[in-house]
Amino acid sequence: MSFESKLSSLKKYFVEEQLIKPNRKVYVFKSSDIKYLFKELIDNFGFDNLYVSTIVGTDLLKEGLIRLDYYVVFLPEEVTVVFRTFISRENPVIDSLIDIIPGVLSGECETHDLLGVVFKGNPYLKRGFFVPKDIVDSKEYPLRKDSKV
Repeated sequence: MSFESKLSSLKKYFVEEQLIKPNRKVYVFKSSDIKYLFKELIDNFGFDNLYVSTIVGTDLLKEGLIRLDYYVVFLPEEVTVVFRTFISRENPVIDSLIDIIPGVLSGECETHDLLGVVFKGNPYLKRGFFVPKDIVDSKEYPLRKDSKV
């Protein structure tokens, strides 16, 4: 089965498809589907044939949302695909992927520390992973648009 057909078999999870630059596709999915989507990605491509290279969190203050972009590299094709979802800024909670993709540890911890996203099921989340103690003590999240840091 080709790369494209393996990916297209996951369309049931995609709310929208975008192209953010040549050869960089973005697939938007509902945050509640994250575990199902990534488990099926592993089933379709194999655990050793993909990795989450980074998780990028963006505060969308005016919309009341936080956007999460999961950059996934597929091997041997060396194709990077972005899987995007949105969560509430007021209750920024999403299931962790750490139990199925342990390599997301640093991305989830960084996003938690800088934006306040709670990755449900990640036992390693704590403040101070990236930010100094004085910022932790102020209960501020530096990448939030309304942060005073």
